[in-house]
Amino acid sequence: MMFRRWKLYELADFESLLSKAEVRSVDCDRVTDALASNITQSESNKRKIGLRAWFKGVCEDYPGKSREASERLRLALSLVQILVIGCSLLLGCALMAGLIERVGITEGKAYNVWKLLAIPLGGQWFFLFITILSWLILRRNERKFTLLEQVIAQIVKRFSGTEGQRGWNELYRSGATYRSILSWRIASITQWGAVAFNIGLIGSFLAILLFLEINFFWATSLQDFGEPQLRTTTELLSVPWSWSTSWFPTVEQLLLTQLQQGELNPKGEPEYWYPFLLASFVIWGMLPRLVLALLSHCMEYQALGKLTFMERRHRELWRELTPRVSSTATYAAAEDGVILIDVGGTNTSLEQLRPFLLQTLRLNPIKSFRAGVLEGDEKDQALNSLQTSKRGVILLVESWNLSPKQLKVMHQRLRKVIQDRPILFLIIGLPSNGVIQPPAQEDLAQWEHFVAELQDPEAELITYAP
Repeated sequence: MMFRRWKLYELADFESLLSKAEVRSVDCDRVTDALASNITQSESNKRKIGLRAWFKGVCEDYPGKSREASERLRLALSLVQILVIGCSLLLGCALMAGLIERVGITEGKAYNVWKLLAIPLGGQWFFLFITILSWLILRRNERKFTLLEQVIAQIVKRFSGTEGQRGWNELYRSGATYRSILSWRIASITQWGAVAFNIGLIGSFLAILLFLEINFFWATSLQDFGEPQLRTTTELLSVPWSWSTSWFPTVEQLLLTQLQQGELNPKGEPEYWYPFLLASFVIWGMLPRLVLALLSHCMEYQALGKLTFMERRHRELWRELTPRVSSTATYAAAEDGVILIDVGGTNTSLEQLRPFLLQTLRLNPIKSFRAGVLEGDEKDQALNSLQTSKRGVILLVESWNLSPKQLKVMHQRLRKVIQDRPILFLIIGLPSNGVIQPPAQEDLAQWEHFVAELQDPEAELITYAP
């Protein structure tokens, strides 16, 4: 059984239900049935399949309330998409119409070629550059929304109603992975708006050429925007199609378009500007935005497929849905092939931990090593054992002695050796009278955060409980 890719709307319902979840025995049975047909040993796939089965079951049991957040959010996103596209389309039409100028008293209406290229095209690329720069700074470094994303998000929440806002807020607060999905959806909305803006530009331009008598000109009032610069600009813009067509003005045609003493050259014909400007608007205006819109959709789809459900609330729900068997009958069914590594130097014997590992995790460690196993004299023996361990590695760590830098390095080195097999962090507390105790809750919260930050779907936190 393969897991089905989640959708943004379903995640809103999932997180809303998760915040008030009460695990029932029927939910555990559904998860067990779903996992029974799962042929993979990947903990990540098991978690995806199991949580999907839980979510589907709850939605079937409570069809009304369970889908309210997603329906509200779906409606809000659709309305915002329509609003952004409609406003952008009108803005593109208005901008093109507003660029028409009157030359002299009797010369008629005309477009300034410099303004026609600088405002609709140059303005778009400048705005796109600022948006990408802010995205790289804010979203990549702080994992927050950019200013534009925040504006769109507020409009979506305004249209979502109480339940839709709750679903959106649950997703936004639920970690960087969800915020990435929301960000790609907002990016998709804005890019489709930019496509509509260019459609408005092109449509308005064609309508004006069809129904009005329009000419084109350029002036030399500024030395930096003379004939050589305009020729270079037109040649660069026409590179994508110049090899197959001659849709660009020649030097002679450029000179005939020059404004002389406030008057148009009567020999200057506007027709040779039509194909060049239309092609420029399509290739340099609409096409990049269309590509970005499709890219945003693909990135959202990819992010949805990479969900690992590694946050603390997901782990807690997963533990409730898949309770560990606590019975001596599991001794015979326990799986060999897991290696225990004592990271904290606790000097805890394997025999002290074996009953817990057998009864709770159904794992039987075959060997144990100390923390510096990959660097000391036992390196070759340890590497050979790790490479052949079927069930991965158990890292024995003290709850009060979290060292993120050291453990991240060890995690990376182990991951290279054991590939995608599980890495279990077994957390123990301070011993009392020589007996190992469970970890303190305040220490456990820090470990939960550390393991979640690893973004490793095959890493799991196990709390020692005698």
